[in-house]
Amino acid sequence: MLSQTRRALEDFDNQHDFERMAADILNALGYSNVEPMAPGGGADGGQDIKFREGDSPGIAFVTLEKNIRSKFKRDLAKQNDSEGVIGLFCNVDVSPTIKLSFAKEAINKGYRLEVFDLERLRSLLDSSLRDVRRRYLKIDDEVAAQLRSEVRKLLRFPAAIPDVSVPPALIEIMLVDKLPCRLFDLLIRYEEKDIVEVPEIGGTLHNYLTAYYQFRQKALQIEDQLVSRIGEMVICRFREAWEIYYKYVMIRFGGNSKEDVIAGGNFLNYSITWDDAERVFISLSSGEAVASMVSDLFLLHKDLVQRLYTLSARDS
Repeated sequence: MLSQTRRALEDFDNQHDFERMAADILNALGYSNVEPMAPGGGADGGQDIKFREGDSPGIAFVTLEKNIRSKFKRDLAKQNDSEGVIGLFCNVDVSPTIKLSFAKEAINKGYRLEVFDLERLRSLLDSSLRDVRRRYLKIDDEVAAQLRSEVRKLLRFPAAIPDVSVPPALIEIMLVDKLPCRLFDLLIRYEEKDIVEVPEIGGTLHNYLTAYYQFRQKALQIEDQLVSRIGEMVICRFREAWEIYYKYVMIRFGGNSKEDVIAGGNFLNYSITWDDAERVFISLSSGEAVASMVSDLFLLHKDLVQRLYTLSARDS
């Protein structure tokens, strides 16, 4: 069966990205001082990349030309006699006979040759360098494929997947739309590097992960501040009661009237009355700082919802 990686390498058509991929491969293999010579284009004197192998200097010829024999001879002719190593990166198969011929020509100028041809690149990218494969060839490995599948399934069929999470911030529990929280809980199980490397949507997923974490930290900070302030305003002397007031206050800040809250069901306890809960809300909402702080929190969640549905449309 034709390898997906081989096919993607054969179809690679961006010279600059091919040079960047070659540089990343050299770094990943332990070469040092890897320096692309002209990543944005321009003359490079036949030296697309400079690097070091231990104490030895190295240069890389990186090409998408199919006539590899002609290209190698042209680039080698541009080099002065010296010592070191030449790395040849190409997206065609180089036969053993041609490799031997190239090696002899390189030795004549003082160089040892390392050939990274189509099959060697495939082997590296399908094994130890799968992160490079994801980045440049847009091919999922098992982790990326599983993550993409789980994200897609959650966004398309949220009701079919049990929600067993218990978020730490009360506002997260109160919000009707739980999908933003559920996506965060899914993503947090994965390593950040695996999230970022998911082809096409990795950056968006990682940005979402970061944004939701910031929302949660802000929510916890506001909760701690307001619950403590509520404790100074009411007769009840235990935090469980203060959190009931806090729930009422946040529902009201969310745009619901007192009557709407009452109609939604009685969650009061500890002899708390609706009138006293309303009193606490009026007192807190009269302060511009508190109102602005809570408003900003709801805007953060609104942004998360928009990010989520943009992601859903993009990956559908």
